[in-house]
Amino acid sequence: MPKSSSKAITFQQILPFLKYCVVGALGTTIDVAVLWVLVHFGGLPVLAATSISFVVSVVNNFILNKIWTFRSTSSNYRKLFVKFIIVSAGGLLITNGCMGALVHGLGVWYIHAKLITSVLVLAWNFLANKYWTFRHTHPLSISMEPHAFEYSIIVPAFNEAKRIEKTLRIIDAFRSAQKIDAELIVVDDGSTDGTAALVRELAGQITHLQIVAAQKNEGKGNAVKLGVRASRGRRVLFTDADNSTPIAELLTLRKALDENNSDIAIGSRYLKSSRVQIKQTPFRILIGRIGNFLIQSFIINGIQDSQCGFKLFKGDVARDIFANTRVKRWGFDIEVLAIADLRDYKITEVPVSWYDAPNSRLRPVRDALNTFAELVYIKSNVWCGRYDAE
Repeated sequence: MPKSSSKAITFQQILPFLKYCVVGALGTTIDVAVLWVLVHFGGLPVLAATSISFVVSVVNNFILNKIWTFRSTSSNYRKLFVKFIIVSAGGLLITNGCMGALVHGLGVWYIHAKLITSVLVLAWNFLANKYWTFRHTHPLSISMEPHAFEYSIIVPAFNEAKRIEKTLRIIDAFRSAQKIDAELIVVDDGSTDGTAALVRELAGQITHLQIVAAQKNEGKGNAVKLGVRASRGRRVLFTDADNSTPIAELLTLRKALDENNSDIAIGSRYLKSSRVQIKQTPFRILIGRIGNFLIQSFIINGIQDSQCGFKLFKGDVARDIFANTRVKRWGFDIEVLAIADLRDYKITEVPVSWYDAPNSRLRPVRDALNTFAELVYIKSNVWCGRYDAE
């Protein structure tokens, strides 16, 4: 007789649910006990006491579910607690909706209706907290294998024939002066002005310079992803072809990475100590600040400048993150930080020097609208768990 292909549910698989039930029962006990103490010994009005006891119960349930039921490793308690409250509010809406439908719509006895509703709410709370609030996203175990270079410096380029040589020679001179062991990777994003041919020619003059050529123009995010995939450095930096952040700021980011034991150090134009030598137009600054407000509100809080094109990663962290990116154009920086946040990688924001390069290809209104659409796409991916580590 052939064996069934279905697998029996093990105790370990149902253990989180049992723990969740225990936490829920304990929370209810605490809720009732605190209510009784506040009313009978504290003399508080019932409604005030009910609110306080409910908050105490919710905090208890949150802490126990984080550290015991789901064993979440995230240190972002505020973000988790907000999610936990949203799930609880959803449970309350389900309770009110089901009770109204069963009791007033179908005429079910309120006790039976409460039991049915409790089962539904318990299932909702457990699944929402398991797969959303406390879902497991683990940082990559950093490889201890030797790397070919100490650094990989990635320069995405699209139609940069007029200024790419100057930038590459500046980077090469910096490499030599600082005795930095680094490979230099230019990713040609389907240029039509001879950028690729020029870089191939320079490869004969500049050591450890290679070009990765995309088949067609797909965007800066895709170009950086191709460069990271080709990288062999213990650390990975990507920087703009216009050299708007001087390559010497690599030393600033390296210091921040080491001193803060961080996984990622990102350059920022908007910290108090940032040194913006040539400013953008007021309109572009306004568009940038509105965008950053939305990014901090919906994707990752605490980052003042997600869009500065000067970021340093531990190499294996970069390769882990970019292996999971989906956004190919301007919004890729947001996506990178969102994935890093989900994996609990430590991010340090560092003030850097910055020059607004002339002839920028950024189109403020059009690109802002496209980036907003990508922000919505990234948020939907986060909600759906598409970035979760396997």
